[in-house]
Amino acid sequence: MTHDHQLSINGTLSEYMLVTGDDGRAMYSVSEEIPQYQNPLLFTQYDWIGGHGKYNFVEGDRYFEGQSIDTTVKGKVFLGPEITEVKESDVSDLDSAPAGFFWAETPGKWLCWTASKVYLYGTAWTAASTNLVGVKQMAEVNGVTYAAMGTGTAYYYSTDGSVWTATDLTDGTASGFVVAPDPDGLVENLWKFKLPNQLSRTTDGRTVAAGGIQWESPSYIGETANNIINIFLSADKLLIGKEDGLSWLDSNGGVHVMLPEELKVNHSTDNFKYIANWQTSTYFSLQRGMGELTTSNTFRPMGPLTEIDDISKVGDIIGLTADKDWVYAAVDEGTNNVIYKGREVWTGQKLRWEWCPLVFLGTNTCTSIKVCQHTTTDKRLWFGYGANTGYVILSDNPLADSAYRYTTSGWLRASYTYGSNPIYDKLWQSAVLEMTRFNSGTETVASSGETVQVKYRDDTDIGVGTECIAAHNTGGVHEVNFTSALNNKRIQYELWLASDTNTATPVVSFFQAKGVEKPTTVRTHEAYYRIGDTPNERAKTMRTLLRAGRTSTTLMKFADLRYGQSLSDGTDYTWCVMQPGFPKEVEVKHEKSRSPELAIMVRLQEVSFTI
Repeated sequence: MTHDHQLSINGTLSEYMLVTGDDGRAMYSVSEEIPQYQNPLLFTQYDWIGGHGKYNFVEGDRYFEGQSIDTTVKGKVFLGPEITEVKESDVSDLDSAPAGFFWAETPGKWLCWTASKVYLYGTAWTAASTNLVGVKQMAEVNGVTYAAMGTGTAYYYSTDGSVWTATDLTDGTASGFVVAPDPDGLVENLWKFKLPNQLSRTTDGRTVAAGGIQWESPSYIGETANNIINIFLSADKLLIGKEDGLSWLDSNGGVHVMLPEELKVNHSTDNFKYIANWQTSTYFSLQRGMGELTTSNTFRPMGPLTEIDDISKVGDIIGLTADKDWVYAAVDEGTNNVIYKGREVWTGQKLRWEWCPLVFLGTNTCTSIKVCQHTTTDKRLWFGYGANTGYVILSDNPLADSAYRYTTSGWLRASYTYGSNPIYDKLWQSAVLEMTRFNSGTETVASSGETVQVKYRDDTDIGVGTECIAAHNTGGVHEVNFTSALNNKRIQYELWLASDTNTATPVVSFFQAKGVEKPTTVRTHEAYYRIGDTPNERAKTMRTLLRAGRTSTTLMKFADLRYGQSLSDGTDYTWCVMQPGFPKEVEVKHEKSRSPELAIMVRLQEVSFTI
C-alpha cells in the first residue's frame, strides 16, 4: 500500500494515507496567508521643514542629514547660501584665525579680532591703527567700545574702532564685559569680570583724564577653583556663568546659585563660552552641547545634535548667534564644521526644535559666528573661515529675494524606509519628482545649469550613495526610471542639487519612490489522514503520534510523497509545526453509497528553517 505523506515527530518517522473525497480527490489542501503589506510600495515625502536627525521615516517632514541645504521653507528643498570669503584689503590672509566679531554702533563699524589684531570692515578687512594682542571680548556703552584683554593686560577703549587707548584706572584688567543697568535700574553700567571670580562695575571705563570713573569694589562669585567664563543678561537678571555653575547678582550684591544640580557634574571651560538670546530665552554652550534658560528659570539641554536619532554625529559647539527668527549654532563634528539654522515651533501636538544643516564650512577653522544687520536689506551671518572670515546672506524668504546667493551644490539624505516589515524584500524601479527653478527671486523655466540627481544607500551601505537617477533638470511633475532595479530590505534616498550660477537654485517639492514589496506568506497544509486496520493506521497509534507533534518543542519534518519529497533521503522535506487545536478526530461524511469514515485532521504550518 502506497502512503501519501511522511512526518518525523521527535525523531520518529511515520507515514499516512489521505482520505479520498467523493470526487476522487485527496482531502488535502495548501493555503497561504498573505499578511498586510504595501501594494504598491511607496516612499513619499513632500515636506522637510522638521529638520535633520531622524533615522527611520516615522515623521513625514524630517530627514536623516544634509549638507549645504535649506529646508526652512515649508514644502521645499533648495541649495543653501553661498559662502563669501573676506580677506584683508590687499587680498592677503588675516594674521591668524578670527576669534570674535562686534558691531560698534556709534562709529557704525563692523569689527573682528584675531590673536594679534583688530580689523575694521569696509568691503574687505583693514587692520586698526592700534595693534591689540589677545582681545577676549568687546562691549559698547555711551558711544565707547571696550576691548577686554584678559589677565595681566589693561583693557582698551575706542570711539572709532581703529585707535585704541589703554585705561589707567586702578582696577584696569578684564576678561569680559557686559552692559547692564546698575542695581537701582537707573543707568546703564559697564560690568566686567576678572579671573577667577571677581565682578565689578563702573559708569565710565576710560582713562582718568578722559572722565573715567574708578571701578567699584568687586563682588566675589563662588570659590576661586573654577573661573568665570562669561557674564550676560537674561530676564533682567545679571547672570554669571562659571566652569561649574551659574549664578545671578541681585540689587543688594547678593549672589544666588542657579541650576546647582544640573551643572554640578558638568564642569567645563566650554560652559557659557558662547551665548545667544532668542525670543524670551537664553542659549549657551554647555560642555559639548547647548543649554536653554527660559525667563521662568527653567533649564534643559538642547542643540542641533541633541534629541536626534543615532545618525553617527557628535560634536562641539564652536559658535552661537541669533536673529529675530532663528538660532544659528556652529558645530565642530570632528572632521568638518557645520552651521545649523534652527528654531523651536509648536507642531500642533508638541514643541520641537527644527534644525537645518545650512552652511558647510568643511575643515576651515571656526571659533566664532555672529549675525550683523549691515543695512535694512543687508543681513549677514559672519563666521571664522580658516585664516580669514566668511559670510552668507540671510533672508526672510531666500527664494523670493533677488539679492540672495546660492552655493554650487548640496544634498539631503532621507530617513530609512523599511516598508511594511524589515524582512520583506523590496523592489524599487522609479521615482516621481516635482521640480522647479528659482533665479534672482523669481520662479523660472528649467535650465541645464540647475539639476537634481537621486542616489541611494540600502541595507549595509555606508558613505556616499549610489546614483539611481542621473542629474536632470526636468520641470514640473515627472517620473524617471532608475538606472537599474533595486532589491533591498531597507533604503534611504539622497537628493543632490547643483547649480552653475549663484543667483539660481533647483527646488524639489515632491519626491516619491515607487516599487513592489514581497511579503513573507504563511503556508499551511490541511490534511485528513485515514484511519485503517493495520497497526500503524489504528486510531490510537495515529492519535498518539500526532498529539506528540502538538506538544513537541522541536520542529517537525513533513514530506509529500506524491510530489517526490521524502524523508528517507533526508534532503527534500519541509519544516513545520502543528497549529494550535490540532490534531482533531473527525468523521468524514460521504454520499449515500459510501459509509462515513473516521479520520484525523491536521494543520501543519511551514516555518523557514534550515539545518
